Amino acid sequence: MKKIISPVLGVILAVTMLSFGNMTAFANTKNTAPVITLNSTAEVYVDASNKSYVEFTPDTTGYYEFFCFNQSFGGNIMASIEDFDGETDNSVINDYNPNLLCASELMAGKTYYYVLESSAPAFSSVVSVRAHTHNFGAVQTYPAHFDQNDSALSYDGYSESICAYCPLNTVTAYYFAPGKASLKTKTFTYNKKKKTTSITVFDRVGNVLSPSNYTVSYKNNTNPGYATVTIKFKGVYTGTMSYKLTIKPKTQSISSLKSTGRKKISLKWKKDSSVTGYQIQYSTSKKYSKKSTKTITVNKKSTTSKSISKLKSKKKYYVRIRGYKQSQGKKIYGAWTKTKTIKVR
Repeated sequence: MKKIISPVLGVILAVTMLSFGNMTAFANTKNTAPVITLNSTAEVYVDASNKSYVEFTPDTTGYYEFFCFNQSFGGNIMASIEDFDGETDNSVINDYNPNLLCASELMAGKTYYYVLESSAPAFSSVVSVRAHTHNFGAVQTYPAHFDQNDSALSYDGYSESICAYCPLNTVTAYYFAPGKASLKTKTFTYNKKKKTTSITVFDRVGNVLSPSNYTVSYKNNTNPGYATVTIKFKGVYTGTMSYKLTIKPKTQSISSLKSTGRKKISLKWKKDSSVTGYQIQYSTSKKYSKKSTKTITVNKKSTTSKSISKLKSKKKYYVRIRGYKQSQGKKIYGAWTKTKTIKVR
């Protein structure tokens, strides 16, 4: 009999001790929370096993703040404002807020709870509630963005001031997304110097953006071909714009033009190392009419002469030449030389 009774007594003793522990520990719930009114106080106690609740029902809708008179440091205590169903309006921790000041907009006639909970040693204090005055110290900026490939991915931005103790924020500045850039010069002639241009950038509604909001860089902007100018946004704007500049070959120079035989002429020019090749036109028309004009393409830049035969004897011909540069699959032509004339034998 003793062997049977002893285990039973042990269980009863354990349950009794557990029950005794629950009864003597601090036990606070929403149903048993002390009720405070505006500017009144209530004592609270919280430890790792127990939350503490304080009940408040405002008479008018507005912003209110709960706070503890005692300060607590260490980041181990959290305060929050919630309704009876547990929906949280705001929460703070005591890392940078040792008085656990927690504020939110509360509706008239609705009951709210200031809840304290701790993951560290016990904390006791006196809690109060008062009307909240916003502290818009922090500013958060969301930059406007430009996407040149897909306008649907461009969007406006803004800056907002954020209250240090409640969820309220207010927009202090609005930034329209960049829209386009205007380049003063897009076409240049090669002269061994780097090419740059004056740039004006507009937002999507036409306002001019300050150059402090972007940087400008160039690529391949010296030799004949296509150069690229890139506008990279910064600060309250993000994204990039890229535009193409054209650098044409310089005007070529004809060295000589001779009639070297019956129905033949010989053309010589100076070599241009910056081009891909040359284009020659000769015509019996001073205005180079399409019907009367022939065109020859010289594909090597090292070539500096060309003989042309099967011309009309005793006829006057007009001759000119220009260089071209192959870039990005296209030919970029320089200006024609002044026309030279010759009478064919």
